[in-house]
Amino acid sequence: MSEWKKTWCNLCAVTCGLEMEVEDNKIINVRPDPSSPRSFGYCCRKGRSAKYFVENRDRLEYPLKKVGDHFERISWEQAYKEIGEKARAIVDKYGPRSFATLGGGTYSLSTPGAAMLGMMAAVGSPFNFNPIGVEFGGCWWSHGRIFGDQGHYTEPDDRNNEAVVYWGSNSYVSHQFPNAKRICRGFSQDPNKMVIVIDPRVSETARMADMHIRPRNGSDALLLRALIAIIIEKGWEHKDYIAAHTTGWAQTRSWFINFDIDGALDVCGLSRKQVEELARVLTTKKWGMHQDLGIYFGRHATLNSYLCLILMIVCGVALVKGGCVMPERVLELPNSDERDPKTMRTTVTNWFPVLSTYPEGAFPDEVLGDNEDRFRVVFSTLTNPARSYPDSQRMEEALDKLDLFVAMDCVMTETTRHADYILPTMSAYEANGDVSLFSLNYPEVVFVSRKRVVNPVGEAKEDSMVFAELTQAMGYLPELPKSLYDAAEEAVRTGDRLKYYFKVVAWIMKTGGKYMDQAASIIILTLGKAMGSAGRATNWAVLMTSTLNKRAIMTVKPDTKKHPILSKIPVFKDMCVMDAAFELLDTHPEGAIIAMADEDHMMEKHITHKDKKMHMWCQEIEDYLNKYISPEQEREALTLKDGNNMILSSGYRFEGGMDNAMRNPGVNQYRKVYTLLMHPDDAAKFGFADGEIIKLSTNRGSIEIPVEYSRRASRGYCLMPHHFGYYYQGKMCGKHANFLTDNRDIDEMTGNSRWRYTPCRVEAIT
Repeated sequence: MSEWKKTWCNLCAVTCGLEMEVEDNKIINVRPDPSSPRSFGYCCRKGRSAKYFVENRDRLEYPLKKVGDHFERISWEQAYKEIGEKARAIVDKYGPRSFATLGGGTYSLSTPGAAMLGMMAAVGSPFNFNPIGVEFGGCWWSHGRIFGDQGHYTEPDDRNNEAVVYWGSNSYVSHQFPNAKRICRGFSQDPNKMVIVIDPRVSETARMADMHIRPRNGSDALLLRALIAIIIEKGWEHKDYIAAHTTGWAQTRSWFINFDIDGALDVCGLSRKQVEELARVLTTKKWGMHQDLGIYFGRHATLNSYLCLILMIVCGVALVKGGCVMPERVLELPNSDERDPKTMRTTVTNWFPVLSTYPEGAFPDEVLGDNEDRFRVVFSTLTNPARSYPDSQRMEEALDKLDLFVAMDCVMTETTRHADYILPTMSAYEANGDVSLFSLNYPEVVFVSRKRVVNPVGEAKEDSMVFAELTQAMGYLPELPKSLYDAAEEAVRTGDRLKYYFKVVAWIMKTGGKYMDQAASIIILTLGKAMGSAGRATNWAVLMTSTLNKRAIMTVKPDTKKHPILSKIPVFKDMCVMDAAFELLDTHPEGAIIAMADEDHMMEKHITHKDKKMHMWCQEIEDYLNKYISPEQEREALTLKDGNNMILSSGYRFEGGMDNAMRNPGVNQYRKVYTLLMHPDDAAKFGFADGEIIKLSTNRGSIEIPVEYSRRASRGYCLMPHHFGYYYQGKMCGKHANFLTDNRDIDEMTGNSRWRYTPCRVEAIT
């Protein structure tokens, strides 16, 4: 007999609510959850195909150790003992700089990160490389400089926007926010609203636009500088808003005075009339902006994000109702500031972290160098760097050179094949209590705690439990006292977790605070085991330490029956509220609204500079603008050289597309998904027939791939999917884009990979 269970999608940041029909411990059907406060009965094809994520013949069920050229099954006890001893010996010999982690959390699976960060703090290494960082690094850095906080970023207030701008974003297909298709269609069909798309491609979103600006590929930064210069030239900037809420405007304004607007627009391939019309709309309407990989992964990625924020401020729409707002986050990550001398940089490449994440492209150089303090010990989880990080050849070479590489995953991947030890972890729908890093709803603060849908296979464990137990195995956390285990059991039995909380804090204080950074691991090892779920325990810990109540208006009330005294004492009331929020989420697998954004105090709550002003001027941005962004420099830089005849965009999104986590090829049966999109005019110029297999080359290598005629590709620009080149049952499915990308072809400000702009050569196979 089948049973329907509520959960939420693990395949992107939106985390739509799902209902899964389960029979004999297998997912047999998936549909959107109409009761979800996150997505309201909506999901994309990825969510509907989630069963292919779990059903995989390459599942890992037992710990494995590499012996010669093959893997042998071992026990968890042996794995922990050997890994712990080897890792600790290497770190003790070479120092904390020899240790790094890959992954540790994704947009929809965040609980492992807490225990991983605790392990890294114990070792003394900050070096984490996460796929999220390479996507958002420039965006986070820009928000940190202007608003003072890297962890919160602007999104449209789509309930009240008069216009919405999609810059480098095909949101109708990429589903980058809840209810994407409905909202995109709603704006397009509403005569009182306006859709503006800035994209060289005629994407699905662009087809419904009221205004479609098509700049030359890679010229976004030049267009942004020219657009802001036009606004200032016309005197259209919101002077009162700027005077009241910003600092550094006089210096920032100088970036756009006497700028060659006409020369810039000529390089962009746009008319001044069209861009002036855009400027007029942006300075007379309340608008929000969706940015996406088209500029995050393009040329001048960090500058693009920074200038987009300057544009919002100049138009008076930053942090105002109906403009660009900041959705709240329950789970916080520590800000990073490279100007702080305590911030540790990578040894070879001299890179710094953004929101505690280092740029992925730096990783191979930090392993393959001959320096004594190169990376030697690496743990990875929730990531496949051999395919998802730039330059697969150098990435795999680096993984093979490590003294010790431990990979945690639920399936055998291109990365785990290089590991010395493979530790099997539960899939997203087998684990219990996972939380999402993002909360994209506004003004509601929706939090979700995923419930187990199917039982785990073999001896698989939760990632967070593995990190906690490895921390103990490495000797960074002692055997915990029985009193903590007893307190955890009592907390589960009585439902009163605050007594347990105080006992954990008391024990840590008794050690002189020595194990404060390992608090998450302590909670996982005690409360997690009592609950039978490391994820649920981590979820509770996240809520108990969240600063959400300082920014948002909590809608959850404390349980006065359970805590009649503590709930009335101000210093403890917030704890009672957060504990009640956990109780609410624990009994609502569809998620729940736990707070509302404080819309009347947005600037006060989200500008963290001491003067409560938006800091517009930045020396690094000024230097970069002067060095690169002029019509003459960009005309030369955008000219193809070295025999290249096209620009390659890797990782495009399409209706039939999935991502690298969806490894079962059954998800793409009956679909033609592995193709190189090319404009028919370009294909005709090169003499390529539709469906013809051609040779595609970059400075890193060559592959063969079939051409697909598509007017969704702009001229001179070909697009290939990112999520191929993986092995399934020993057979490779398609070729991977990162065989063609260079790990050193990155944005020089924060290290974002330029996956959307790789010079390439296309030619017929002779």
